[in-house]
Amino acid sequence: MSAFLDLDAEGHGLSQALGHDIYLLDHLLGRVLESQEGEQLIELARKLMSEHRPSPADLLEQMPEFRDPATIRQLARAFTVMFQLVNTAEQKEIVRVNRERQGTRRESIQDAVTHLKESGLSADQVQELIDRVEITPTLTAHPTEAKRKAVLDKLQSIALLLAEHEGSPSLTGPLDTKWLAIEEIERTLTELWQTDEMRIRSLTVSEEVRNAMYFFERTIMEVVPWLHADLAAALTKAYPDHTFTIPTILTYRSWVGGDRDGNPNVTPDETWQALLEHRILALDVYLDRVGVLRREFTQSTKLVSVSGDLLDSVQKDIGALPFRHRDLQRYSQEPYVVKLLGVEERLKQSLEFAHALGAGTASQPSDTAYPSPAEFLADLRLVHDSLLNNHAPEIAQSGRLPHLIRQIEAFGFHLATLDIRQHSDEHAKALDEILAAAGVLPKGRTYRELEESEKINLLSEELRNPRPLLPIDFHGSPECRNVLDVFHVIRRARKELSAESIKAYVISMTHGISDILEVLLFCKEAGMFRITEHGVESDLEVVPLFETIEDLHGSGELMSNLFANPSYRTHLAARGNTQEVMLGYSDSSKDGGYLAANWALQHTLGDLALVSKDTGIPIRLFHGRGGTVGRGGGRANKAILSQPAGSFGGRIRFTEQGEVVSFRYSLPPIAHRHLEQIVNAALLAVSGIGTPDAETRYFEVMQDLEASSRAAYRGLVYDDPEFWAYYTQATPIEHISLLPIASRPVYRPGNALSGLDGLRAIPWNFAWVQCRTTLVGWYGMGTALEHFAESDAKNLETLQTMYRDWPFFQTVVDNAQLELTRAHLPTAHLYAARVQPRSLGERIESKIKEEHARTVRMILQISGQSRLMEKARVVHNTVEFRNPAVMPLSILQVALMDRWPSLTEEDQAGVWREAMLQTIAGIAAAMQSTG
Repeated sequence: MSAFLDLDAEGHGLSQALGHDIYLLDHLLGRVLESQEGEQLIELARKLMSEHRPSPADLLEQMPEFRDPATIRQLARAFTVMFQLVNTAEQKEIVRVNRERQGTRRESIQDAVTHLKESGLSADQVQELIDRVEITPTLTAHPTEAKRKAVLDKLQSIALLLAEHEGSPSLTGPLDTKWLAIEEIERTLTELWQTDEMRIRSLTVSEEVRNAMYFFERTIMEVVPWLHADLAAALTKAYPDHTFTIPTILTYRSWVGGDRDGNPNVTPDETWQALLEHRILALDVYLDRVGVLRREFTQSTKLVSVSGDLLDSVQKDIGALPFRHRDLQRYSQEPYVVKLLGVEERLKQSLEFAHALGAGTASQPSDTAYPSPAEFLADLRLVHDSLLNNHAPEIAQSGRLPHLIRQIEAFGFHLATLDIRQHSDEHAKALDEILAAAGVLPKGRTYRELEESEKINLLSEELRNPRPLLPIDFHGSPECRNVLDVFHVIRRARKELSAESIKAYVISMTHGISDILEVLLFCKEAGMFRITEHGVESDLEVVPLFETIEDLHGSGELMSNLFANPSYRTHLAARGNTQEVMLGYSDSSKDGGYLAANWALQHTLGDLALVSKDTGIPIRLFHGRGGTVGRGGGRANKAILSQPAGSFGGRIRFTEQGEVVSFRYSLPPIAHRHLEQIVNAALLAVSGIGTPDAETRYFEVMQDLEASSRAAYRGLVYDDPEFWAYYTQATPIEHISLLPIASRPVYRPGNALSGLDGLRAIPWNFAWVQCRTTLVGWYGMGTALEHFAESDAKNLETLQTMYRDWPFFQTVVDNAQLELTRAHLPTAHLYAARVQPRSLGERIESKIKEEHARTVRMILQISGQSRLMEKARVVHNTVEFRNPAVMPLSILQVALMDRWPSLTEEDQAGVWREAMLQTIAGIAAAMQSTG
């Protein structure tokens, strides 16, 4: 059979096993394409892969087949599928390599516990560390994911079939099975080719919720118990004479259905429905798992005894639940079966009530439905204890029962706590109406016209006043009601579903104390901030989100002043005197560039740690990391270990976004590896590992680097009046806004293609990835490093020492060199060459190329390498392997961008649009990142 692209992975230094899988998939795809589309499509691909391919400007002239947009679309689809298959093969390779390292795997939980033991920590000290660890990944719905669920299913099937092909003979299939898996892969590839990946419209919020549920059901709910079992096993191995208590250290949250910032589609009703989707999925999964246990736990009282408590519980269930008479007769000597039949019945009743809530037909749940996970857990623990004490400790302590118990402890009935997020400006607009209606504003002034001190005084006074603020007949504008009504949904969810369903409200673009007090005032109006005779009761955690570099630098002082505010102190006291603070990586990087943003964030970590120490109020940090390095991406475990030594208290939250979610969570073993690295880092960081006082020692150096890099970055991006004209021509940003991959608009309201300030950070990054410049992950860094190194003869040595000894600086440099490697300037030139006037394109492209070369040169000097990624050969080789196959997609995309202005509006909305969007999806798959 003929290959599609005849890729040579081994020739680029990739492993033999990976090379074999890519060879196989390349040839199977070639067979499918030849069957479905004919040989011409493969021939066109080979021509674009050759060194003699035409430039984008000459493409339609020299290859007239591409005058038909359907041909471009189909060829771009073929490249997209090929890269998706390569990504799938690489995931399988990651699993293979890590399984080969079993017992010796670096950055595993076993590795961390061994380190703690060798560092001299006693079992009691390790228990104390574990008790402090709380890890909370948070899934978001930012518009960066370009794969449909149907596509994810098929790619996962292909990964499993590849593993099956090289595994042991099947005991469930026919005798002649040698090529069954290969034949099934070919059938799946045919289905994949005939599946339209491009949606005809943007996702709805409910579709985004269901997409997130996919990863919970397929992966997350299964893997979380594995991590806790790993921790128990590692502790037993290191401290065999000690019995540890393993708390649930890993839980999940979500923004999908709750993130209202800039997304008018996330209405209060959508939020309520998202919460019900969470509950229904959790109950469905538990019902299925209990059914499996019931079929397995068939122990007979004729052969083994059971506990009296279990028998008493079974009798109570028989009296309260509608068992079928024949089941009681059939299982009269199998009490575990009867008990689990009762558990199933109670779960079904809970599930029926959740469906009724969604349909709006619910009144009250059945008296025997589980009111909360606590009663469900109590029933399972009865089973567990009876097994443990009646000759079945292996069943009680490992396998499906403890797995299910840990699932319930981690996911409850809420599955993942939903955060609510809104922009601070929306709160202020609503308060203009509310405070005017309440008659508490100074005469002739709106709320937004007040000075910050006046706002604080007014809000503090209203928070101390027990009376309702709003008159009973207040309605407000639709925009105002949209802000207020979500607080009533929060209160209803916490009352009717679970207090775990929503626990935090995140305030985007927090600039002052008033931004935080505003949310407390909304809580008060909804009955979630209550003044009682015993003091204040406050139900919701209020989380400021600091996003600009200026706000990050000022966050320590702001939080210190906030904690001194008497009204806020009453809220803190009601919440156990703990505070969460979110740090935004995307907007800070867009604001000041990669290096400046990273230092501002690191400096903020230190500042907030000091505030926490001075005030005695623990601060949990919530890291708003994106997919790409330019948005705080990279390996999460390295980021944890890079925090200032001693600043990590054990509690951490971070976002998981876009294509990062599908890569990390589409296969359970990949998720297992990702999460074990995070647990490893958390255990080490909470023990105090790190470089003491590095932030103080190198403070002046980093201040110098931040100032220089920020000046260089802003000098290009913000201060050059012609930069926006360059950006809109040298990247496909105009077309990215057409992608139907999310419910959230690409531009902030009223700012479509108006300038950089109105453009969200995600598409800002996405566009640079598409044109292979990856500018956001490195621009300005080379200038800063060179300026500092040349200002004193000893400074280069200082930078080399920082790279060698300081995890933060090493991580920043290594992430930048990854982005520099992923940049491909010959491809970027294709985009820059189309900029008009030509002098503008040449001028800014020259600046970018010079900064790229400068940054590469300085990183090599600092790191002691002869080429980028010298110490990460696999990553370097992977990029080099992909580059020749990405170029055809880039040529097609630039040719389409050139053709676009001459098309009619009808053409732009038809197949030409589909062709353009397909090239975007293909390059995203090739680069394994979007925004």
